[in-house]
Amino acid sequence: MTRKLTLIYELPEELCQVLEQKANTERRRLEDVVAEHLAAHRRPRPAMTTAEIDRRKAAFDRHLGAWDSGNPKSSENEQIDADLAREYGKQ
Repeated sequence: MTRKLTLIYELPEELCQVLEQKANTERRRLEDVVAEHLAAHRRPRPAMTTAEIDRRKAAFDRHLGAWDSGNPKSSENEQIDADLAREYGKQ
């Protein structure tokens, strides 16, 4: 299975020329050559320290419950099911 993924990278002009030449020489799509190059030269992400994990988790947790729908029952499964049924019934 394949899927289409669009990313934007800014690469030095010299590297673009080398990759385009390689794609032309090998009669391959430029996208495939670039993806292969990026995969081969990818820097692994450094492991996070416990302190960094805790800092990022705290930053994420600050957003939990930050939105109030105004409906005290909005998080109840029965209410969610009713809302979905009502919306899907409009189709």
